[in-house]
Amino acid sequence: MRPPADHLGSKQFPSRAVLLAALAVLSIPLLMLFVDRPVTLAMKELPAWLENGAGAITWLGKSLGWLLLSAGLALFWAGLARLSDPASLGRSRCRRRALASIFLFAAVALSGILANLIKLAVGRLRPNLFLSDGAYGFEPWHLDSDLRGFPSGHAATVFALAFAFAVIRPGWRLPALAFAIVIAATRVAVNAHYLSDVIGGLLVALGTVVWLERFFDRRGWQLTESREPSPTGDQKPRTAP
Repeated sequence: MRPPADHLGSKQFPSRAVLLAALAVLSIPLLMLFVDRPVTLAMKELPAWLENGAGAITWLGKSLGWLLLSAGLALFWAGLARLSDPASLGRSRCRRRALASIFLFAAVALSGILANLIKLAVGRLRPNLFLSDGAYGFEPWHLDSDLRGFPSGHAATVFALAFAFAVIRPGWRLPALAFAIVIAATRVAVNAHYLSDVIGGLLVALGTVVWLERFFDRRGWQLTESREPSPTGDQKPRTAP
């Protein structure tokens, strides 16, 4: 019988995911009402070097590069798997890495699609309209990018990557999350999004990766390296005389 899945690098993940999602859902309306506008005004007072630095790295939240990279890795590892000896450990390892790359691709792609659909339905005005005209609110079902601020697509991308890495390589989850937080914060620093837009992107990414993890797990598609059983697993270790 297969052991229980170690979801997102932690056996306590289901409860943690519920808690994180609940905090995000509860915080969004509070941020919209009381925090977003003051934070946006504060961002206008950032030192030029900090604003320029944020602008220089914010492109790392664009999904296209990550999609191309993960697709390329999936093709590379799948090709190596086909060329490997069917009975070798190398083939199994290459197959897992191909599946992991597909998982990364799917996490970024699906979270991006979902974020764009929500953007269109919600129609939240971006901070530049608040700063220029004082406009703050929602105008659903418009294609104008200035009216599609919630959730942040960049935040959805980087948090999808972070959560996906937590599944594939649990030991990388903290650096991956730190990277996601920094890039998501740049969206607020350059006044491309409100803080609640970024939290919305995190929520979209979390839901996407949780669903994908279970989708892969139900099909037995292993994403992490497994330990090979010891050939003497049934024997007790010898002790020194």
